[in-house]
Parts: sequence; structure tokens; C-alpha cells
Amino acid sequence: MYLGQYLIDHFWDDKNNSFFMTSDIHESLIIRPKSNYDLSLPSGNSVSCFVLLRLFHLTQQNIFFEISRKIMESQAQLAAENPFGFGYLLNSIYFSLQKPWEITLLNNSDKEILEFLTKSFLPESIIVFMSNQRQLDALSQYSFFTGKKFDSSVSTVFVCRDFVCSLPLHTVKEIKSELEKLHS
Repeated sequence: MYLGQYLIDHFWDDKNNSFFMTSDIHESLIIRPKSNYDLSLPSGNSVSCFVLLRLFHLTQQNIFFEISRKIMESQAQLAAENPFGFGYLLNSIYFSLQKPWEITLLNNSDKEILEFLTKSFLPESIIVFMSNQRQLDALSQYSFFTGKKFDSSVSTVFVCRDFVCSLPLHTVKEIKSELEKLHS
């Protein structure tokens, strides 16, 4: 969250609704470049937009959503005219239009569950792995993590959408079943 706010504070161009590639405390340059086109690598603005959307869903701090919305709106016309140059931004727009799945794995000691979650194609999801109670305690101030209990004896998965969560899931079969419900 700190880095997201730092990005906004030092790289954001409020006049043009996009991020610079250098900070306002960087050495003086003739121009401050920007990266808008997704070519072989995603642009800085597309990646920033996606990261801020994820931060918004995790923290519910509206500043992250507002900045990402401004990026999407400022580049929507260009993306519509040239979708091949804005692939990652289009993924961010898709992500913002969907209600993302919020998947939390507490105690990632079960290798089968860990492998399933890391190898599955879940583009509309935010996945958070927590290996110990200390990590959960550090994030308990955010509603995304409220009500989740860490059990050091078993891996537990919660699949949520719009902050409505499944019961604790403990097998890949249970996780698959819950994800299928969300698809329908």
C-alpha cells in the first residue's frame, strides 16, 4: 500500500491522467518520459493501472480506484482504435468491469492446493498466500482479511466475490467446485 501511494505521490501527472516514468524527485531531465503503449512489454501506465485496481480491492481505499479509472478513461479511445497496442490495459479494463474473485490461502503447506492455485488460469482473481499467523495479523485491518482464521495444522482456502466468502475449503475438489459456482 505504501508503494502504491508513493507511486501516486511522485509519478502521477494529474494534468494528463497518466504516470511519468521518472519521479518528481528524480534528477532533472529535458523531458519526463511516459510509457503508454503495450508492446513486447506492458507499459508502465497499464501495469500501474492494474496494480492500483488490485490494491483497491485489497484495501478499499478509493484513491487507488480513482487513479486507475483516470488512466483507463484517458486511454480508452486509443485502446479502441489500436487494441494490439493496449493489450495489458484492456486486461485492466476487463478486470475493473468484473467483480474479481478474492482467493486467500492460509497456511500454504498443502502442495496440491498450492500447485492448483498457482497453475490455474484465473485472470479475474486476486490471490493472496499467507504462510503464518503473523502475516494475517499484519493485514487484519483490511476488510479483505476480516474473519479469516489461520490454522497451522491445515491449509485453508477462502474463495470470495464482492466480500462474500465461501466456507473454509481444504481440498482441491472443494476449491474447484466453488470456482465453478462463480463461473455460472
